Parts: sequence; C-alpha cells; structure tokens
Amino acid sequence: MNPLEVFQPQTSIPKKMEHIQSFESSVLVQKELWDGARKLSHFEFMGKILRNEFSKEQIARLNMSYLGSKIDKWWFSQKDTHKNPFLGYSLLELIYKNILPEHLKQIQSVGMADHKTAAVFMEYLFSQPDRCLALLVHETMAKIFGLIDVKYPYEDHKELYPSKLGEGAFDWGKGLGMIRPHSDDIYENRDINFMGLTVCRDTSSTPTWFWLLKDVVSCLTDLELGRLALSEATFFSGTNVEGTCLKSTKPILRFDETEGPTLRLDFRIDSRVGPRMQVEDVEVQQILLKMRNGLKSLKPIASNPSCGSVSFLANLKILHGRSELNPVMLYEGESSRILFRSKGIK
Repeated sequence: MNPLEVFQPQTSIPKKMEHIQSFESSVLVQKELWDGARKLSHFEFMGKILRNEFSKEQIARLNMSYLGSKIDKWWFSQKDTHKNPFLGYSLLELIYKNILPEHLKQIQSVGMADHKTAAVFMEYLFSQPDRCLALLVHETMAKIFGLIDVKYPYEDHKELYPSKLGEGAFDWGKGLGMIRPHSDDIYENRDINFMGLTVCRDTSSTPTWFWLLKDVVSCLTDLELGRLALSEATFFSGTNVEGTCLKSTKPILRFDETEGPTLRLDFRIDSRVGPRMQVEDVEVQQILLKMRNGLKSLKPIASNPSCGSVSFLANLKILHGRSELNPVMLYEGESSRILFRSKGIK
C-alpha cells in the first residue's frame, strides 16, 4: 500500500469543486476553492492547482547592450567625480530616459501573479569590472525594480566574494564549495520576497544556477505536491550567520494576493545543523528526499557570469545556487569573483 494513501481525502468534494473542468484561471480567482482544499485536506486537488500555476512561470532574458553602451560612456565622462553623492540620481535619469518601455515593464513585473515572470536576466549593462560602477548600477537598478533592501546585523550580504575561510565550505556564498538549490533567508521571521544579483567580475566564469518551481516539483505526483504544500517545515540558518543559529517553523506553501502561490524550499546542508529545511512528518520527509534526488538529474538554468550581468528574482518562486569554484581562485584574491547582492521586499 502506498503510505501516502492514508492522506487521501475521505470527505466528498463540494459541488463547487466538482464543476471545475480546468485549472487555467488564476489562483487569485480560485482563492475560495484553494482555502476549501486546504480545510478539507484535498491534497491532490491542491497539487493540480499549484502545478498549473507553477507551469506558467518563466524567465526573461534581456540584452541591455543598447543601454550599457550609454552607461559606459557616462561613467567615463564622470571619472573625476566618482565620489559625487548625486551620481546615483544622474544614472537613474539616464536609465529611465533610455530604457525600452517593454524592458522596464518586464523588470518591474517580476514575481507578480498576473505576469508569471519568476526572474529577469539582464546582460551587458556595463563592461568595466569596476567595483564603484558595479555597485552604483546594482543599487540604481534595484531602485527601478522597487527592491527595499533588508540587511541583518550578523551578515555582510551586499558584496559576495570567495574567502580563504571558505576553502572546503559548501552552501555558503563566500565558500568555494557547491551551493545547493535554495531560497534565501527562510529562517527569518519575515519573508524575503525578492533578490538582486550583479556581476562585477568573475575570472572563473561560474554562472549562478536557477531552478523554476515547475521543474523542482516535476518528479512529484499531484497528491505528493499537495501533501508537501500543506505541511510545515523548520528552516535553519547556516554558516552565513555567525555566532548563533536562527530557526523558524513555517508553512511550506505561501500565498500572497499580489504574488500568488510560492513554496518555501531549501536543499542546502549545513555542517553544523544538517539539512537547512527539516520536517517531522515521515511522509513529507520522503517527498523531500524524492525532490532532492530528482534535483541531481535536473539541469539548472544558467545566468551569464560575465561583467555587467544583473538579475532580479522572486526569491520564493525560483531556487538558486551554483557549482564549486576553482580552488585556484584563493590565490587570485578576493577580487577574482565579485558579486553584489540585495534581498528584501517591494
């Protein structure tokens, strides 16, 4: 007997649900049915709704070279005034004046339920691997995106680079080891909805890897997906949090009126606490193990690791990670791979 059969609904499906012929309409429209599915433990019904919603999510790739050439020229003209506090306003004006309206719309609609764009990858926004320029572009694009950065006192999250302390360390932004699929900061009391990444320099040419939820859950049946979504998990902090371990127990499924349905997932394994996402229910443990095994053969979506690449993503709609870094980078110093990161809310 399939152990998950004990979780199949024992009550009859309400008449309103019986007449649903498809799940093409948005979960925003189906919220009453969604609440009913959770109340009555209709796991398979919930799984069908979520799979349909996740199947619509996509990634937008934008060639921004037309704008990058103007930014490069502007930066060269400002070379003697790089400490001018008004440079950000000047760059903001330049971008708004020259960005294509359709590109602006795609950027600002990431993560919104009615647009179905889980992430946007922008390429060639600048060509000089200059820290000051990269940070200025990063912060300016974050303003345009609408990201309100959230910084915690126990971690330096803005600038990411390989550290000598990270030799042999996995699942840590400053480590050299592989970083397994995850969403950031789920162990915090508040949800970090959005994240931005900007490549200043990367001599290793190591792309950030991404996994859309529709692919992450493709190995599950509708019943398993619904069972997972209507469970809760405890999320733990890792090496990034110094001196203590933070944890928070939350529902795996998160629903927001503006963003739609998302899943809280973290497949990293910390050397101190073990799996960063832990559940007590034995059946849900097996579902997570099935997903972890499925991820091993799932080809990730790669970003462009070259200078001037900027990405914005809905943190709970798409997982991210990367492969191992070449140990020789330790001898090249911290300037071998420089990324700027912001994470927060809109």
